[in-house]
Amino acid sequence: MKKLFIANWKMQLTPTEAEKLARSFVSTFKNVSNELVVCPDFLSIATLSKIFKSSAISLGAQDASAFERGAYTGEVAASDLAYLGVKYAIVGHSERRNCMEESDKLIAGKIKAVTAEKLTPVLCVGENAAERKQGKAASVIRGQLRGAFKSLPGKNLRSIVIAYEPIWAIGTGVNCDPLTAVRMKTIISDWCQRAGMKKTSILYGGSVKADNAASFLGTAGFDGLLVGGASLDAQSFKNIVNAKSN
Repeated sequence: MKKLFIANWKMQLTPTEAEKLARSFVSTFKNVSNELVVCPDFLSIATLSKIFKSSAISLGAQDASAFERGAYTGEVAASDLAYLGVKYAIVGHSERRNCMEESDKLIAGKIKAVTAEKLTPVLCVGENAAERKQGKAASVIRGQLRGAFKSLPGKNLRSIVIAYEPIWAIGTGVNCDPLTAVRMKTIISDWCQRAGMKKTSILYGGSVKADNAASFLGTAGFDGLLVGGASLDAQSFKNIVNAKSN
């Protein structure tokens, strides 16, 4: 079964640097057996769409608007992303929940807009350090799932990807241990089953590197990985993709 690997470049690169890295990805990943997705900054999407067009790499976006079209300054419509060849859109990333104070209601609207354009939303859920310490991790995750899918039509639930990203592990170099990750994956999987989402892919994200990737793909049984800093180098990302066979 194919695994899904998503490279989230965040706002780390200039458009020129993103173009250079994209070409490096194309030359590095000529023959792949898994699904590879790159999510660059919005300014680079049009350029990377052309670079990835005949490659084994799919294009993703780091966000999408909850609004279809209109007077929404600074927003990027899902329809425009689809026009440029985007296949996936990250929604509800912890950095946007925290820095932009995105609510569950807004995230639900984004998922609805993304699925309407036949893009696959990658919903990020995860608890912070305080919530985990207080024993609230499971309730926080279930609450985020309920909020995100509350108003989504059942027919759209088949094309959802969920990424578990413990906030305390993102960009810290401290990854979640496999046993804890397994428990969180089970919580997410059980909730999805009860909601009728029987084939939902569940990814892990949070300080993923080549030396820990195999434990999340093997021991923890995740369907793929959402990778941040380690995806800013093509060879580093390749080592993560290949780690599953170790």
